[in-house]
Amino acid sequence: MIVRTSFRCTTCGQNHTVRIGLGHEPYQTHTFQCTGCGEELTVGLRVIKPEGSPIPQFLGEPVENVEQSDEESDAPIVNVDANFLIPLEERHKDVVFPRITQMQEMMEVAEGHGSLVSFKDFPEKWQNTRPYRPADFGEEWKVLKKSWNLHRNGHTKLSKRKIEEGSAEFYVDEPLKNIQDWLWRFCLLFSQPAFEKPFRDAFKIVQDNREKPEFKAFFKEYENNLAPNRADSYLAIIREFFLAYNDFSQVIFRVKQGLEIDDNAGVNSVQFDKTKMFYGNAFETFSSLVDILAYINNVASGRSFDQFQTLTRKKYLELDKSGRFGPFDGTPALANLCFERDNQLRNASHHASIKLVTPDNRIVYRSGKGGTGPEQDLGYAAYLAKCSTLFLQIINLFRFEIMLFEVHGKTFPA
Repeated sequence: MIVRTSFRCTTCGQNHTVRIGLGHEPYQTHTFQCTGCGEELTVGLRVIKPEGSPIPQFLGEPVENVEQSDEESDAPIVNVDANFLIPLEERHKDVVFPRITQMQEMMEVAEGHGSLVSFKDFPEKWQNTRPYRPADFGEEWKVLKKSWNLHRNGHTKLSKRKIEEGSAEFYVDEPLKNIQDWLWRFCLLFSQPAFEKPFRDAFKIVQDNREKPEFKAFFKEYENNLAPNRADSYLAIIREFFLAYNDFSQVIFRVKQGLEIDDNAGVNSVQFDKTKMFYGNAFETFSSLVDILAYINNVASGRSFDQFQTLTRKKYLELDKSGRFGPFDGTPALANLCFERDNQLRNASHHASIKLVTPDNRIVYRSGKGGTGPEQDLGYAAYLAKCSTLFLQIINLFRFEIMLFEVHGKTFPA
């Protein structure tokens, strides 16, 4: 659905007719450049569900540097969308609907995975529960984050209240058991379907090796000395992702379906200050967490978990972050969990030596150590896709760790 509304720039007075593609969340924001003065304008769209009425209302709201206005026939068109790409050539065209062809692509993928279901095929009561309710993961994260924080700070009763709230809102047909169950379900459902097979292939290595004495030695070390501190990293990067979810949500549904987002794809809503360091931060997080894959690979290769082919454990941990993947690159089932890892982009993003070029919304950075190499450029939509892919790999690894405890009859220290 497209909601048409008008906003005027409060800096220069330029009016805009803004066509907003409705997303899954009850509130969404979009930031774009004023066509008059180039200043950033931020607008919001709120979905209101009147009590006693099945028909929602849609309210456009000024957020920053804009005020609502009446539509003017000669005002420039600005197209934005919460969950779909806007081709560059259609950013300012009226009566265009690029989301329709993209929805068709996604439906074809869902049909191929056997997950395309018609509403008429299941009871009405299921329509407001996962996985059938709208994919409002931003709203779910707000409640889950609070429960997780309370759990980690020792406020067990308050955390359980939030779990009950989450069950009633998102999982009414199968109530949540505990915080680990909620984290597992959230990561599972948020990463479907493209990231499921890599998860299953990787975990099969655990299943095939878990009776070995070397694996038992690994799990003892992991349980006692590694796992207790890892939830901090997962919480921090998931929080950072959802702080910029209005930008990432424009591409995340294509990424989860395994659909390409090429360098010429466009998005018209940009909050680059919230995303420019994300890839670097996510890379640092991910490369710090893949050590367990290296240890499991050692066991699967017939060695003790801390003995690499040519390295000691101490030498492995001294490797540059980009080198942490090398020891298991020869094992496809583990390497496929980590296919997105662009070290050049990581360096630029991590050190904030990356900039946005408007109005075409492309990012520019220098490759090479210290940013001394040739200048590179990348469409902002493609950048968001690389960030989202890296993030989905992280939560897939988080699922891996939760399951690692589960198969041993234990609970991950979330």
